[in-house]
This record gives sequence, structure tokens and C-alpha cells, in this order.
Amino acid sequence: VENLVLIDASVYAEGTGNLAKLPRAVAYAGVSILKRFPLRLYTTFLACKGVSFDTGLDWVNIGKLHCLYPWWEDATVSFMTSGGYNVSRQIDQVKQKTLIIWGEDDQIISNKLAVRLHCELPNSIIRQIPDCGHLPHVEKPDSAARLILEFMQNYSCQKKAPLSPTKEVVY
Repeated sequence: VENLVLIDASVYAEGTGNLAKLPRAVAYAGVSILKRFPLRLYTTFLACKGVSFDTGLDWVNIGKLHCLYPWWEDATVSFMTSGGYNVSRQIDQVKQKTLIIWGEDDQIISNKLAVRLHCELPNSIIRQIPDCGHLPHVEKPDSAARLILEFMQNYSCQKKAPLSPTKEVVY
């Protein structure tokens, strides 16, 4: 990995907590609730700042597409009952130049954690997008893309030659 971009990264989540102790039948019942329209609609409006109702409906429908995969419930239950992941102990191992993108108005993961992550990653820069919630790449895709493009242009280790119509360039 040459460079790293983290968008509202929940690196301080400490596994799945008590969810790991759930009986599998209860875990499956809980996972089935995650697919339900009212919950997804609520979380969409919690996660996104100032989104219109029509846009929110579209995002709910798009956001639940992954739930339709035949393996999604099994994978989610396995993740929950495994105890999840804990990457906070590995932060000091990240040496790559890292861009941290966060929505200033994130109601899911506090932007204070973005600042904490920035302080703990010595080779990082932080960019917070104003008037944006938990999903900057969805809510403000132009802003997120611009930040990523600027980051890659400024910090890419390998400057790639422009393509020439008469010459094939292999990277």
C-alpha cells in the first residue's frame, strides 16, 4: 500500500462486545432487523445531514442492496459472534501517508475520533467536510473525490507518465 485514505473510519470500535455472546438464533433475528426499511431509513437520516426525503429513500434502497446477497446474513452473524475486529492496537504500524476524511457533522462516529486518529497516525493529514454527516463519499461525493485526487497528486510516490496515443505505457 503506497498511500491510505480513511473515510469516517471506526478504528476505535472494540470488537462486537456482548453481541459475540448471543445465541446464533438471536443473532440471526437481530441481523434480519438490520434489513428492515424503518431502521435503515432512520439510520440514513441519522447518518446524513440535510438529505431530502426522496434522496433518503434512494439511499436506503441502494444501501440495502448488499443485504440481498444470499451469504450476507451468515457473514454478518459470523462477524458478530466472532467478536469482530480490533484495529486500534495496530494504528502505530501504519507508516504510509494517510488522508483522513470525515464529515464535520457526523452523528454516528464523533469527529473527535478523527482528530484522535490524526494525532496517533504520524504521517496523516485530516480533512473535515462541512455540512456533511457520516458518509462524505455519498453526501458530498465531489468534495470527497477532490480531496482524494489532491492527496494522490501531492503524495503519490510514483508519478505516472501521461498516456501517449503512439506509445504503450505499462505500469
